[in-house]
Amino acid sequence: MLYPGEELTEAGGYPALVRFEPGRPELPVVVFVTGGGVLGRVAYGPPGGRAADFLCHWLHEEGFPSLVLSYPIDNRGAFDAAFPRFSITDWAEQSAEIIARYMDRNGLPANAIVLGWSMAGRVAEPLHAALRRKGKGIELFVAMAAASALPHTLPGLDHLKPAASGLAGVKGAYLDWLLHCLADQNAAAGHVVLDADEFTRDMTGDFPVGLAASAMRYRDGAFVPDPAGDALEVGTAQYRAFPTLALMTHASAIDARHALTDRSNWGVYITQQLCEGLVFSQTDKLAALPPEKWASLVAYVGHAAQRLSATLPGNHMFFLGENGARRTVQTLKLLRQTAADIAGDISDLMD
Repeated sequence: MLYPGEELTEAGGYPALVRFEPGRPELPVVVFVTGGGVLGRVAYGPPGGRAADFLCHWLHEEGFPSLVLSYPIDNRGAFDAAFPRFSITDWAEQSAEIIARYMDRNGLPANAIVLGWSMAGRVAEPLHAALRRKGKGIELFVAMAAASALPHTLPGLDHLKPAASGLAGVKGAYLDWLLHCLADQNAAAGHVVLDADEFTRDMTGDFPVGLAASAMRYRDGAFVPDPAGDALEVGTAQYRAFPTLALMTHASAIDARHALTDRSNWGVYITQQLCEGLVFSQTDKLAALPPEKWASLVAYVGHAAQRLSATLPGNHMFFLGENGARRTVQTLKLLRQTAADIAGDISDLMD
């Protein structure tokens, strides 16, 4: 029941659903890491779908190799077992192993661009750390309407309940909200990008609660809070260990929490990572800066998070539909160039 081009593989001791499409070998692979309870199929669509309505088509048009990763959820078209204790650490290790495998197999650059959608924002730091242990890394991590490593920013997920499998049930939790987002994207496209029944059947399923932005863990048949353990897993205070970051979000009331808070939540990590990686690590140069360069650095860093953030039309699924998918890839190219420009300009100011 796999889609064309998909592969079931094993990495980090768990199964994963993978789809790779080659591109120009000099370009970094763009990795789409999917969110909570949704297969990565949302990035490339079903066999009967219109390719131009999906993200991977436009990545291919721009020459980028693409790699789409799906961790195990309760979707019997893809996986035949449940893993309720699958954790953020497992997610990062599995993803890093697969990314490194495809880099080596296809002779790709050692630093990936990662698109972390929704819940996958929480894997930014541990994934970067896992890749670095393999001699790889992340050139740019783009949070796409994504949960950050800050605690307690999605309180609604505290109400997730275990299904019989031990996984977090999406029905009765937020599946109806996802379908609302999908209907809105279909309406904006002027045609059915994804059929709601097909999306529910072939792309969603219950998922391990440890991945949710709720700091809950599955133990002895129940979900229990573990905020301290969760903060360690997602690297809440490990600013220097994060990769270079950027943000794509939206302004839709359907997804009010992300629309209202993404820029501030991710602005913390964008700014802290820049400072830890490019400024605070060079204390001798910082102390020797003349006043005019210091003033320029203050102004430059103060605007960096704004420059590395983009608000796109649409909702939580803004990358669905031809206009949304194409615009997302164009915005990715712009953010990639902006990140390189900012790093270069800060280095020049520090010299």
